[in-house]
Amino acid sequence: MTPSVPEIIRGCTISLATPPPPESAGDFAAGRVGLVSMLLNLAAQEANRCAGATIAENADIRALFAEAGAHDAALGGRLGKAAVEIDTDLTIAGLDAANARLRRLLIELHERVEAAGDRPFERRIVDLYVRMARGRRLDLGR
Repeated sequence: MTPSVPEIIRGCTISLATPPPPESAGDFAAGRVGLVSMLLNLAAQEANRCAGATIAENADIRALFAEAGAHDAALGGRLGKAAVEIDTDLTIAGLDAANARLRRLLIELHERVEAAGDRPFERRIVDLYVRMARGRRLDLGR
């Protein structure tokens, strides 16, 4: 499970609102505040760019599906259908839901491509994974 920005912020709020036991107030409390600070920093970075990253991922996955015609029949024509979809719900939750559906289908495609021994197309899928990971990279030092 990948927590969403609202889930991270709620967790941080609960952590700060819950007093530590008296026997662990010193170092424990300082450590907890440091961890909450780091999580909020990462959440701020994610909130700033998550919509753009998700829209780009969705477009890249759909573009790959559009070029995967040789494998579409084995997946019941779902690649062709997904390739022409557009993101209409631009809320973070809506974009994430579409992204999750596309990623599940991408995994199915990857399994089919691997089983078929289509190494060139498999390389394209792996390259997409790398681009997606780079687009989601967060900086701990900010």
